[in-house]
Amino acid sequence: MYVGTEIQIGKLVENIEDTTDWISQLPDSIVHHILSLLDSPKELVRMSVLSNYWFGLTASFPILDFNFSKFKEVIESSGIPFDTDKDKREIFFKYVEYTISRFCEQIVNAHTVNLITSLVDPTEVDIIDRCLGLILKKGVKVLVVDTINKETWVSQPQKIHVPNILLSASSLTSLTLSGCELPSSVTVYFGKFMSLKYLTLEFVRLNEEVIKHITTSCPFLEELKVRYCHGFERFYVSGLPNLKQAEVCFRCEVKRIDIEAPNIRHLVLMDIDESGLPSMNVASCQKLTKLSYSGYPSPTSKGLVDLSTNFPFLETFILDLPYECKSLNLSSHTLRMFELRSECHLDKININTPNLLLFGYKGSSHSFLDMERESVPAQACMECDLDRYVDSLWFQKLRDFLDKEIRFKELKLHVNVGSVDFEELRVIHWPPFELEHVELEAENFEELCFYEAVVDSLLWCCRPQSLTLIFDFPFTDFEKRGRVVKFTYEKLLQQEDQVHPNIKFVMSSSSSNAEMNFSDLSSLLTALPRDGPRQTITFIKKQGQ
Repeated sequence: MYVGTEIQIGKLVENIEDTTDWISQLPDSIVHHILSLLDSPKELVRMSVLSNYWFGLTASFPILDFNFSKFKEVIESSGIPFDTDKDKREIFFKYVEYTISRFCEQIVNAHTVNLITSLVDPTEVDIIDRCLGLILKKGVKVLVVDTINKETWVSQPQKIHVPNILLSASSLTSLTLSGCELPSSVTVYFGKFMSLKYLTLEFVRLNEEVIKHITTSCPFLEELKVRYCHGFERFYVSGLPNLKQAEVCFRCEVKRIDIEAPNIRHLVLMDIDESGLPSMNVASCQKLTKLSYSGYPSPTSKGLVDLSTNFPFLETFILDLPYECKSLNLSSHTLRMFELRSECHLDKININTPNLLLFGYKGSSHSFLDMERESVPAQACMECDLDRYVDSLWFQKLRDFLDKEIRFKELKLHVNVGSVDFEELRVIHWPPFELEHVELEAENFEELCFYEAVVDSLLWCCRPQSLTLIFDFPFTDFEKRGRVVKFTYEKLLQQEDQVHPNIKFVMSSSSSNAEMNFSDLSSLLTALPRDGPRQTITFIKKQGQ
């Protein structure tokens, strides 16, 4: 009887809806962290009206994010009619002023404040100026003030004059100023920012004295970014023992860049006006092993890059060349990884890099700053990821490039397949280049014969010990996949001189780490899935039995 009663009570308890606000019983710091995960100001407003308790929590929420673009999306999705964009801006700035005023009445310090909006009239400037003056008294740690119009990417006529109180905001750990005017007293009253680790200045007027004063006032700076700033001919940074990364987007007025930072590891340079790299002095930075550069290599010789003099310790080089730059000559005896984003043809690229382990050859669709990699392969590898369609001439240039001083062991191709005339290559009797492994991912082919022509051209170009095909099922139906596998298998057999060559197969998919091994072609063809995610099939040559 007792057992039956306990079961009934248990079921009754399960059916009772628990309306207790358990979140309200959590410490404020945990609730604030939960609030930080909300996607938009609309959600934060919804939370604030739940009760007086939640109103107080949102009022003391130390992360204040004001982004006009996001706010505008919320307003437009609400269905509330607004006659003009001016009405939306007026509501936004009232929201900013009210929220910051309410927060400053709380006994709590601010952690993060983001003010991201263009400015179109003096009234908006006055509101932001007042809000900055208030929030800087609240011990803010992370401050972003960005007034650049994201549609035109230009600085606005209306500018925020950063208040003098910023010069003594010692609590800051990260500061971003974009499209702002620095205080006129910056070189006189700029205090010591002992906590500041990250500093970004964009579209800000600077001069050599201001740069020197700012950097010497931030002795523990770890990351410095100066983008699209003007007013200086020399960029000089020294005395920053903790600096790990620096980024300078320079204009043609910059004639010299000097950096003396013993622990800097990564330097990012962007040539905005495509005037060429200015005079450089970073030779004392012995830990500077990575350089990312976008622009013309040199103002005099537009295809020549000699890294040995200016960057004697460089191991990683990411280069983004303008479309007009059609040739490249690169020399470095320390370089281990080189990634090139360019429309240069392979026959116009000459690289003297005896210790290179990775050459990445990218098309223009790749973002320059996204071309990052944590490690290099164990043996020399060339990776081609191109936007344009390849043809028979491209494979000729690839074959010629492989014969140069760098003896690559691996080749990875991600290409668009057009109409490749393999007959043009068949009459050219070059021996295929010996490689340990080749990987092919071909896309956008209209006919299966185009794909087969690419496989033919690739195996004319090189003779791999293993070959991986990567393809997505939406582009290839079951019968065509089987035909591609069989065609590739037969072409690999034709490359071998032995009477009974042996090829084994490994198949895997992007949805699983499991691999399926096959010793003969029939078993593989039977096991091919009819649909599913991205698939890889590797052909591995073995000695004949």
